[in-house]
Order: sequence, then C-alpha cells, then structure tokens
Amino acid sequence: MIEEQEPLPDVPEPDEPYRRPVDMMNLPQVEAELRDLFGGAVMYLLIPIFLLALSTTTIVATPFFVRVLPAAAIVFIGYWVLQKAYLPMFHEAPETALQYLRVVSWLGGGIMSTPHERVLSLCARRARFKECDAP
Repeated sequence: MIEEQEPLPDVPEPDEPYRRPVDMMNLPQVEAELRDLFGGAVMYLLIPIFLLALSTTTIVATPFFVRVLPAAAIVFIGYWVLQKAYLPMFHEAPETALQYLRVVSWLGGGIMSTPHERVLSLCARRARFKECDAP
C-alpha cells in the first residue's frame, strides 16, 4: 500500500541572495560572472538577425510559413554560431565586450535577471583589479 506523507512545515525559505556581493568577489569570480553575462548579451543579437532574415525572406516569398521558417532556421544557426564564438570574442577584446555588455544591459534593463547596477559594479570591480595588476 501507499503511505501518505506528512505535509512539509510551512516555513519560508531564508531570503538570502543567491549571488555574492560584488565587493566580496575576487578577480576570477568577477571575470566568470562577466563572461556569463556577456554570453547572455550576445544572444540578444539574435533579435536583429531574426528581423533581418524575416525581412529578406519577405521579399522572396509571401506565404507565412515560407518566410518564417527560413528566418527561424537562420536564428538557430546564428544561436549555434554565437554560442561557439562568444568566448573567443570575450578573450580577444574584453574591453569592447564589456562595453557591449553595459549597453545591452542598459537597453534591456538587465541581463538574465541581473540588474544593470550589478553589471556596472562588476565592471568597476574588474577595472579596479586590473589597475592594481598594472605595473
């Protein structure tokens, strides 16, 4: 027979932040979070890719599925390419990547549930670490 379980006590979970405060993070932690946020920001490039693909296929064909399916395929290919390319882009030009991250975060009001203020403080913390490392 199946036994009934006792209901769990109605105790709220502690309201602790799931991310460390920026002031307590070291350079590798800051860089790892910025790299992850940049990966999310790069995915925002799929929106103009989709709109561009949709507008170019609209010129060629008029039925709905004939113009949306190629645009969706281009977005999935673009997603795959961006997933493979974002890490080398971040390593080759980190300052440009962080500038792009700040702009996308400002325009979108944040990235991946990260508020714009946290992105700015992460970038500032990274800059302070880099200033200390510079001879």
